[in-house]
Order: sequence, then C-alpha cells, then structure tokens
Amino acid sequence: MVPFSIYAVLLLVVFIFVVYRLEKVGHQKRLRSIPVRVWVNGTRGKSSVTRLIAAGLRTGNKTVIAKTTGTSPRFILSHDAEQPISRLGMPNISEQVRMIKKAFSHKPDAVVLECMALRPDLQAIESVQIVDPTIAVITNVRPDHLDIMGPSLQDIARVFIAAVPDGRTVFTSEQDIFEPHQAFIKKKKLSIHAVSSDSIDDETVTRFSYIEHKENIALALAVCEHAGIERTAALEGMLRSEPDPGVLRNIHLHTAGKDMTLVYAMAANDPESTYRIWQSTGKNYPQINLLVNCRDDRIDRSFQIADLIIHRLRGIDNYLVTGSGTDILLKKIKKHVSAGNLIDLGGKSVGEAAQSIINFVAADCLIFAIGNTVGYGEELINTLQKGKERYAD
Repeated sequence: MVPFSIYAVLLLVVFIFVVYRLEKVGHQKRLRSIPVRVWVNGTRGKSSVTRLIAAGLRTGNKTVIAKTTGTSPRFILSHDAEQPISRLGMPNISEQVRMIKKAFSHKPDAVVLECMALRPDLQAIESVQIVDPTIAVITNVRPDHLDIMGPSLQDIARVFIAAVPDGRTVFTSEQDIFEPHQAFIKKKKLSIHAVSSDSIDDETVTRFSYIEHKENIALALAVCEHAGIERTAALEGMLRSEPDPGVLRNIHLHTAGKDMTLVYAMAANDPESTYRIWQSTGKNYPQINLLVNCRDDRIDRSFQIADLIIHRLRGIDNYLVTGSGTDILLKKIKKHVSAGNLIDLGGKSVGEAAQSIINFVAADCLIFAIGNTVGYGEELINTLQKGKERYAD
C-alpha cells in the first residue's frame, strides 16, 4: 500500500506544474498583446536610454510603460508619473515577469525594460524567455563586471550578443567591437545597427535639463525612428523626460559660506566612462577635488579607480575617500599622492563625511565625485545637496 505522504507529494508536484503552466501561458499572452517590446542592455547608460526611448515612443498619445533597474529602480507610467520598486530581497529577474504583468493592466502600445541580469545565463533567460524583445539595445561595451562577463571586452561583447533572441534587430552606439563576432551574429540572424552620435549637436544637448550624453540621445532616437516615430517629435518627447536618479549632473552647492560645483559621476563606475566624463568636465577652478566612494564588496572597482588616478587623472589638488574598504584604494595610491592632499573618511557616517568634506575644500572649488553610488554614495551626495541647489545651465 502506497503511503499517503507519497500521494501528497505527487499532488503537490502536479499542482505546482499546473500553476507554472498557467502562469507561463498567461505571460506569453500578455507579451503578445504588447506590439513593441524594447530590451535595453549594455554596460553604461541603460537607465538613461530606457527613459529616453520610452519618452520618445510616447509621442502621438501612445501608452508606453518603462522600467529601470539603475540607481533606484522605477516603474515609469508617463513623463511625470513613476513609482519606486520595492524589493524584499536581492534583485531577481523574476521581477521582470511582475513588471510585464503590471504593464499589461495599462494596455500599453510598447514597453521598454532595462536588463536586470549580470550573469550571462541569466541575461539570456531574461531576454529570450521573459521579455522576448522585438527590438534589442546594447548601449555600449565597457570594462565593468569583468569577473562575471570578462575577462576581456570581446568576452563582454559576445555575452551581450548571445543574450539577444535570434532574428532580432539590435541598436548600439558601438562602432567596431562586434566585428570579430560577425560569424556568430550571422548564425543568430541578428541585424545590428551601429548608431553614431555625429548627428547630435551641442545645442541639442543643452536643451536637456540635465547632462545627457550624445550617444544616448542618438541611440534612443534611432530606436524611436525604427518604431515609426518621427525624429523631431521623438526628441521633443525626450526633452520632457525625467532623468534617472543616478544621472550625470553638475550640482551647484552653497553652504558654510562656500560656493562649490559638484560633478555627480558616480553612476559611471567603470574607468573608461569615468575618464570620458573627466575629460569633458571644465576645470577652470582654483581648487579641484576628487571624491571617491568605495564599497568593500566592490574591491575590483577600487583597483580600477586606483589605476585611473595613478595613470590618467591629472590636475587634481585633493583626494577625498569615503565609504567602506577605503584601505584598498589608499594602499595603491598613497605613493602617488601627497599625504597632505588626502583625506580618508572611510567608516565615517554620511553626516560626518559630508561635514568633513565641506570643512576641507576651498570656496569656489570643483568636487568630481566618482566610485560607487548605490547606498552610501547616493546618501552622501543627497546630504551635501541639503541647502540651496540648482542644476547647471
């Protein structure tokens, strides 16, 4: 006689299987009801490009839902309506299933979703099985998360390509990095469109209320045009979009009788992106300070930033190091930086660190803030902003 417990286990397995099948069928039905599905992957700029594409696609009273995963995850309903996404635990790609279900209730004409996954296998699962995009975007390929997708840029490029479902159209701001993978691209029957930023002039950039990269604007416009939105109309929609909380921006601070300009570049935490921003930043200040926020669980970034400081960043007067695990960075740069020009604020509370920075720097100075933004970094910048603030013109 078969024990009752065996029957109970079998019934439970059958129940779980039926629920799974019903949910999968429901998910596929919801996907098919959304004509345009854009999936945004890449190293840098995913959140910004997701917002720009969604804003451009909304032209003509289209209902477009977007979801970002960057500094602060957001479910975006319109130009002026978005909701923070609460998580009970660590981020999980199953969140995308819930977001599509939530988007479906608004009967959207399009959804634009930022990739959540880092691991190559999870990127592929998210793309192929969950989002099934009609259009894929690879913003760029930069040297970040090398421990997961590397060790080389070509390895990262192949990971991004491999995650795209076969037969899809792909837009990217990269020009040459995918050339070595042409055989793989042909096998997957992908159509890759490399978008140049040459068509975006300085005047267009200055129309944004924050600092936006030409590459991001050009990429988003190309996707919108492919989806049938006229370029000028799409740009007007983008100009109305709200920036991501971690977006690059210049912040003017006035506190303790000091005027300071803070360049918030923490979201660009790979060395190449950080260096590009540094090169484009005006440096006509009596004093230039580099603020580096460290995290003890991102030691790889501390090593990268140390190499950047030693070999590429020039003209810095003072170095302000905050966060956790600062000893890793300090050990590497101490032979190259005068002790009198270095302030270690590792382990300090956000309030203590902010006050120490304000006391240390001179009036009319530049603070170029890089490193890790999530958590301590974002809180520190918000604390420094308390008081009079305005975005740079």
